[in-house]
Amino acid sequence: MTALIQTVDLHRTFTVNAGIFKARQTLHAVNGINLSVDRGDVMGIVGESGCGKSTLARMLLGLTPPSQGKILIDGQEVGKMDRRELARRVQPVFQDPYSSLNPRRNIASIVAFPLDVHGIGSPQDRRNKAIEMLERVGLPARYADNTPGQLSGGQRQRVAIARALVMNPELVICDEPTSALDVSVQAQILNLLMDLRRDFNLTYVFISHNLAVVEHIATQLAVMYLGRVVELGPTANIFKQPRHPYTQALLASVLTPEPGLGIPDMGLGLSFPDPLHPPSGCTFHPRCKQKMEQCSKMNPQLKKDGSGEVACHLY
Repeated sequence: MTALIQTVDLHRTFTVNAGIFKARQTLHAVNGINLSVDRGDVMGIVGESGCGKSTLARMLLGLTPPSQGKILIDGQEVGKMDRRELARRVQPVFQDPYSSLNPRRNIASIVAFPLDVHGIGSPQDRRNKAIEMLERVGLPARYADNTPGQLSGGQRQRVAIARALVMNPELVICDEPTSALDVSVQAQILNLLMDLRRDFNLTYVFISHNLAVVEHIATQLAVMYLGRVVELGPTANIFKQPRHPYTQALLASVLTPEPGLGIPDMGLGLSFPDPLHPPSGCTFHPRCKQKMEQCSKMNPQLKKDGSGEVACHLY
């Protein structure tokens, strides 16, 4: 397989207001990420809230420029691509179907909007294409003239998926596409995404905090902590034998239906990491049970370990 999208030493910093009478501070949202996603793969990205997942997604979409580093699609730098060409090749499916659709437009016009922007076909051709795509994602043609307010959450997300695919993109960036939906609807949307991946030869970058969802759909997995990737490799391998202590804690946090077990203890303590004041050395070491003396002094880099990569002094 050949890499469809790559990130090279990707950084994104923001200057934030720390409060009245205080100097503005620098927040490192994404801090030196190197990823490569092959055609047809599903790259899952997981981590706690605030680890930089959504910022990374916005950069991959070209919505937020990197402070340093490059994003390449087929070797071409995203920042130098024409906006329309980028939109033809990369499309998003956002988290909240209630806010990602225009409430004043009907469903067919929402799905056809990318075709309108690119001037593809006649108005009737665009409407026919939109209805065809709606039926492909499981919404009959009778919904074409409805507004988003007349649909359920799962139906709205199907509309968002249809809109993303109407231009036949190569890459779809899914930013928490099922987190706002009921559990039963989540399964339907995930199965739909997997079917569409097969039928349209799609590549996904799938961002989620739900490990069960990622295990179900992702072929490759990147675990993020405070803007860095701390573990990377095939999803099955990481779930079977997680190496980084943070990955182990994440997997230990998964709730099980077995009675009597109660809420799992991840062993991470009650404090959350502060991205404005990251610790020295390995940023995870204040919460790590396996930390060593060097962990507070040296920041480990990703190194190959078996079939994957891990950033930890234990390896």
